[in-house]
Amino acid sequence: MKATAIFAELMRYNAAYLSKLLKGVALESFFVRPDDRGNPLIWLLGHLVLNRGEIIEILGGDPRVDNLGDLFARGTTPENNPSIYPEPSKLTARFIKMSSLTDDLLLKSDPALLDTASRGHFKTVGQNLAYSYMHETHHIGQVTYIVNLPIIKKTNLSSTAFRRLEKKDSTAKILLHGIKSVFS
Repeated sequence: MKATAIFAELMRYNAAYLSKLLKGVALESFFVRPDDRGNPLIWLLGHLVLNRGEIIEILGGDPRVDNLGDLFARGTTPENNPSIYPEPSKLTARFIKMSSLTDDLLLKSDPALLDTASRGHFKTVGQNLAYSYMHETHHIGQVTYIVNLPIIKKTNLSSTAFRRLEKKDSTAKILLHGIKSVFS
């Protein structure tokens, strides 16, 4: 299997997992700030869209992230005004659409692309892509944590495999169960 195809598979998994994870989260829950200082789901979702746009750009595509940086770039502070943010469903749809573009770009890329010079702090496109994937996965982990907080409302509790009323499972067990559910 080509390295670019492996990256494509990992990115597809992230997209499927995030989509399933956010299914049924009530609109008002996207604006809850954990401990009144953590990033809300809306900011994490927008930041994930921006990150995926960077991945598309690294691969030579057109990310079209139209002014989302003002709200979701690294270093921005989440606002307490929900009216300034795009609808979560539109951000999720955009992430999924960008995921298809990422998949297409990676599967059509020559693996030699990963060894070409990259911009920024990384010597190669492969290093940049690996960092961007880890960055995305880190934030998806934060989303996983937040949607499982008791304060987060879900419109359809049966849509998630993560919420249980009995004894809590370990984080590793929850993640493994989540991985299995994406492929079933």
